[in-house]
Amino acid sequence: SGPKRRRRAIAAAAAAATVACLGAAGLSTASRCLRATAMWAWCSSAVCSTPRLQRVHRHSMSTAQAVQDLVQETIDLMPSEPGQSSDDMGFEQLCCRWNREEAEAVAKAKRTVQSPNTSTEAKLRGIDELEYWALRRGGYDAEIVLIGALHEKDRILAGQAHVSLKKTWAAHFNAWVNSAITRAKVLQSKGEVEAALTILNKTIFENPLWGEGYHLRAGVWNKLNDTNRTVQDLRSALEFCPNNYLIMVELAVTLMDKMQNYEEAANLFETAADLCPLLPINAFTGSLYEKAPHLRPSPELTAFSAQKIPPRLMPENWVEREEAVERPNQAFLRVGAVMEQWFSEMSRHHLPAKAQRRLWSKLVISWDPDKHPRPLKSFTEQVHESIKARRERELAKASAKTDESVLAADPRDDVYQEDADAAAFLRNLRSTRRR
Repeated sequence: SGPKRRRRAIAAAAAAATVACLGAAGLSTASRCLRATAMWAWCSSAVCSTPRLQRVHRHSMSTAQAVQDLVQETIDLMPSEPGQSSDDMGFEQLCCRWNREEAEAVAKAKRTVQSPNTSTEAKLRGIDELEYWALRRGGYDAEIVLIGALHEKDRILAGQAHVSLKKTWAAHFNAWVNSAITRAKVLQSKGEVEAALTILNKTIFENPLWGEGYHLRAGVWNKLNDTNRTVQDLRSALEFCPNNYLIMVELAVTLMDKMQNYEEAANLFETAADLCPLLPINAFTGSLYEKAPHLRPSPELTAFSAQKIPPRLMPENWVEREEAVERPNQAFLRVGAVMEQWFSEMSRHHLPAKAQRRLWSKLVISWDPDKHPRPLKSFTEQVHESIKARRERELAKASAKTDESVLAADPRDDVYQEDADAAAFLRNLRSTRRR
């Protein structure tokens, strides 16, 4: 009859489209579909009435539907506009899915690690999740959260975060690169320095943005007693991995012992100790301060204050640096790590919502892109948007703890009562610049 012929024609067209779209890989599936079509046509008659034949009928129907779904998925991946590539479209969709999965997983792990209501076991699982995404995707967000966890009161959590960061910085997401690095380390341990150097040179040439490659090559230059190249590669490693406090310590020791650059070494030691309080660098700093006692920091500069923002968070400490203009993404990653630790300090000291709101407002206004030269726009905009987003979440949590309205932390509320003067100053500044 007419409906049966139409069903057979539709199934045959689906099988033909599968063969055309999938090539040889779809021939077996298409042949099964044609057999299912024949069985479908026969089983729809009154002759097909036994239970066994009915099961064959249902299996044939499911096979035909699976082929039709496969054909539809293939058609959806085909370009819809001239000049498009199905490979590019598929890769873009895959990247979007990975980015979404990473953002959701990192946000969930961050809430678990920073929440006061989760157990130690749950926090450790959260750190493992952050380590996974930092290793798999090289995620900056996961790395920043791990750096913030270094200041946890629980030494087990802080130590686990430290181990995760060491794994993240030492490994590459490409297994072939890791294999080559392992081979170079084996050769170096056997004393075949030149062969190890050849492998590291090739690795750096193929992966010029991976900081650990420069770090490993610096170790080879150090064995060859080439101090200048050692320092150069350590600086390059720190350029592409700006939060690696282990490299900071190595560079500081090299500068202190072999080049007598005490001032830069002191800055590196201070930054590394600020990032990771677990580092046993007191022996190094003690030797440094004996040679240059004027570089010893005063205790007042390192103490936490509920009334004042630390100078290391203010833009004046960053905008004069070369990377703020030349490498704004690396500079932003460095600022993000410092701010993440300050956020942890605020939560540990249980500041009231009013005090937090005052500090946040000063920080947001100081990083406003309109207050800085145009070459710094990319860097200051990233920091400014990050601070505003974090302020919204932190003030909402602080207000909830004190039974205040969460709407008070809404960034659309232009003026807080105690910050009216600062907000008015910012509006006047913007109107003046537009003229």
